[in-house]
Parts: sequence; C-alpha cells; structure tokens
Amino acid sequence: MSANKIKTDKLGYVYVLANSAMPGLVKIGKTTRNPSERATELSRATGLPTPFIVVYEQLFIDCSSAETFVHSFLFQKGFKLSKNREFFNAPVNDVIRAIALTHGAIDSDSQENEGGAENDLLQEDEEAEGGTYIWTSVFEEAENYYYGIGDYLQDYDEALRLYRQAAKLGSLPAYGKIGEIHKRGEGVPADQKKAIKYYKVGAAKGSVYCYWAMGVLFLDEGNQENAEKCFSNFLKSYPSFTDEKHLTSLQQSSIFMEAGFLINRKLKYGLKYPTILDTFFSGERTESILHHANLNLKDYRTTNDLNRENDFKKVIDYLHSLQGIATGTTPEPDNPDTPQPKRGFFARLFS
Repeated sequence: MSANKIKTDKLGYVYVLANSAMPGLVKIGKTTRNPSERATELSRATGLPTPFIVVYEQLFIDCSSAETFVHSFLFQKGFKLSKNREFFNAPVNDVIRAIALTHGAIDSDSQENEGGAENDLLQEDEEAEGGTYIWTSVFEEAENYYYGIGDYLQDYDEALRLYRQAAKLGSLPAYGKIGEIHKRGEGVPADQKKAIKYYKVGAAKGSVYCYWAMGVLFLDEGNQENAEKCFSNFLKSYPSFTDEKHLTSLQQSSIFMEAGFLINRKLKYGLKYPTILDTFFSGERTESILHHANLNLKDYRTTNDLNRENDFKKVIDYLHSLQGIATGTTPEPDNPDTPQPKRGFFARLFS
C-alpha cells in the first residue's frame, strides 16, 4: 500500500535499534517520527558509552498494532524480553523476519506503477550470523506460500508480499521470483513490462538468473536484439559455482530445464534463439542440460505423450550434435547432482 493513499493518524515506523554496549539485545519500538531521531534521543537519555544505531525500520499503516504483533511473535518464539519490554535477546535475523511477516507495511506500489520498481528495494545486502542472509527466512517463507509446501496453503498474494520484503532486505533470488509472478500473472494481472523492470533491477544488482529470465522474455516478445544482449551478459557473469545469492542451485536447474525447451522451440517451430547460447549448450554444462532433457523425455514417456517424447529425442540428438557425437550412441548421463526444479513456464507451455 502506498503512503499517499492511507490515513496518517496511526502511521509510523517499527524500528530495531542495537548498541554495542548491550551485546545480544535489540530494542524494538515504534515512532511516528524518523527512527534515527529516536535513536539519537535514546542515546542521550541512557548515558551508555556508545550510541544506538538503527538496524532496520519499516513504515506501517498502524505502527502500534504492528509493534504489538512483532513483540507477540518473538515472545511466542521463545525470545525473552528484558525488564524493559521493548528489549529482546533475539538475533537481528529473527527480528527482521517477524517484521517482514507483519501485515500493514507500506511499500512503494504507487512508485512502482510509475516505473520506479527500484525505489522500494534496499541497496545493502548484509550477512547475518552463521553465514546466512538476513532475508533467508523471509524468502523461504515466501517459497512455502508460493508452492504450497507442507501445511502451507498456496497463496500467491502472500508469497508476493514476502518476496518483496525479502527483496527489500537484499535478496537477489526474490527479484527473479517477483518477475516470474508478474510475467505469469499469478495472483496479479500478467504484466511483461513490470516483470522486465524487476529482472532489470535484479540483474543490475548481480542476479545471473535475471539476465537469463530477461533473455527468455525478450525472445517471447520477438526482440532478438535485447535477448542477445541479455544472454551475452548471462554468459559473461555465469559463475563457476552456485550460491544462495547470485545464482542458486534451483535457479541453475531451471535454466538447464528451460534450455531444452528453447531448443525444442527452435527445432519444432523455427523460433530461433541467439547463436551465442549454443556455446553454453555445448560447453561444460552440457551433461547437466542433457540430464534435464532426459528427465522431460521420461516424463512424456510415462504419460504416453508420444509427440512430446519425440520432440525431446530430437532435443537430445541436437545436444549430442553440438558435442560432435553421433545421435543415438550416448547413454543417458548420470545425475550431475543438481536439484530438480519446480516445473516452470516452459514446462507449462508445452505440457
């Protein structure tokens, strides 16, 4: 919700303050003023040798209700309050997750609709304790709602809200997910331009997957020039190893799976992709791409879909030809130990 569309009588921030003189404790409060002013005020009042700093802040429609929810959430999670009820011995990561799960946060939807998708996303990306990121738990919560994992009901609206919170905290994978949601119209009207905006922001911040996703979207629109630029940047920035930031293992698996569908479109419908991609398809990732093509082949064989089974036999032959291998002579490659992706846009398109 945008700040210029709501009443301001309860408008305010929930903030998180920390002080190096109070290790292990954070102060979680509310204010209708700037949280930095509150931090300065508190620093002067306490007489501590070091000042309070604002670790995180979020604007809410009703800051009192939001603060109550955050306090209750952390209390239920077993984080004890100190004698002052606004101080918690909770890791910052857990506190930020609690704030991200709180409804009534004000984002910049209105700016986004005017073309400023970048404006509601933070520039920083800080690692928390244990080598995980402060956005990790929020992103995982969004994934649970998006896919309906376990006891979670599938809820695209809630997933999008949490992905956006994760993006604000610096999650690069969240940009790809937000772009996909807008591209596919999951819980929101399909909007290719909005998808491109989020992919652009993610790519600019270092998301390798967003370059790939943009390239595919431009191909769908028939814009070969922009597609080639995106795929060129994708190849230049492709890492030696996956991580949980620039290119996750699940994103890599999705790319390997989609590669087969791009080849199928070319062979069956004459929908060409930039030739630079053949260097990727025939390089050190070929065995992984072949593995995922074989997974599709098995799926279609299991469902007795002869047409699509034949399609992917041709895809596999094409990948073999790029390697200079005679068709039909190579057994199915062993699993290259990459996780299988959720079936995405291309799988839906051809299934």
